[in-house]
Amino acid sequence: MTLTPQKIKEDIDGLIAELIGMGICDDSNFSAIRSSGSTSDVTFSGSQHVSIALGDIEYSEIYRELAENRSYNMKLVDGALLQLMYRLEGDQLLQHRLAFYPSPNLLPFQDDPDAYMRDELFIEVIQRRIVPFPLRFDFDAREGVHVDVTHPKSHLTLGDVKGCRIPASAPLTPRWFVEFILRNFYQTETHDFLSCLPRHKLQFASTITGNEAGLMHMVIPYEARA
Repeated sequence: MTLTPQKIKEDIDGLIAELIGMGICDDSNFSAIRSSGSTSDVTFSGSQHVSIALGDIEYSEIYRELAENRSYNMKLVDGALLQLMYRLEGDQLLQHRLAFYPSPNLLPFQDDPDAYMRDELFIEVIQRRIVPFPLRFDFDAREGVHVDVTHPKSHLTLGDVKGCRIPASAPLTPRWFVEFILRNFYQTETHDFLSCLPRHKLQFASTITGNEAGLMHMVIPYEARA
């Protein structure tokens, strides 16, 4: 299957629509395609503000800037922000940035706690929240960026720690990223968000090296489930 920006856009937008329908997404920016020569970015309105996350400032300030500038694809019911950005060179995936920014202060709940106390879903979600920290799946296949073990092409960064690059076996499709977030941070005994997700439509091949595979790493399934 030939990879195109449109296919990635359709995958992201289908997920956004589904999460809105499930009531877990409060606000959204559907994806947009921006092309220059042979390079195409699948991005969103407000993406120009993502660089704030690279600054040496407090997490609460990073989150505030991203939220105020609506720099996200999805804002979830508890205030968490999801960003999905892909870059293609022709029909080849060149980069992706898939980020999850939990709310550090749960302002919606603090502003109107009585309203949220009547919201069973919100209560279940925030009861599981302990210490908020961001996580990000990055992929970069540009020449000269990958360094075996030290800087894997595909990796997970926890807490925006500069030296944290946990190897991942492959890039993540939008579907795998959203499922990872929902499964680990939102799924509860009474609210099933996974069974309603759209089926897997995209696949990315393995990019992990032998040395990286010899370390603790994350395995991204290649054979997509229905």
